[in-house]
Amino acid sequence: MRASETVHAESRELIDSPNYRVNFWQQPSPGAAWNLEAYVLTEAIDFTEVLQWVNDQAAGRRFEVFIEINQEHIHPFAAPRTTGLIRVLGTNPNLGEPTEIGSFTLP
Repeated sequence: MRASETVHAESRELIDSPNYRVNFWQQPSPGAAWNLEAYVLTEAIDFTEVLQWVNDQAAGRRFEVFIEINQEHIHPFAAPRTTGLIRVLGTNPNLGEPTEIGSFTLP
């Protein structure tokens, strides 16, 4: 990591309460595919509140936390969220590994 001093400037846009995405990863047994449980968090006061929620829900699972680039509305579960993401914490356990996350079938 590198830190560079900069002059303060007001941004063109500020989102006071962005949407956050959280992925919890759990591997049921060594060598098995990772199970994914994903959430979108809205109306968070700040990142500290998000981090507290993640820690309360993690139950020993690995996790990733992202900020959604655009404010996307909440859709029904089966509708995928498509906005870009900025990772702020964690890693994907599948990076560098060609493995199936899982498959889903809708009723």
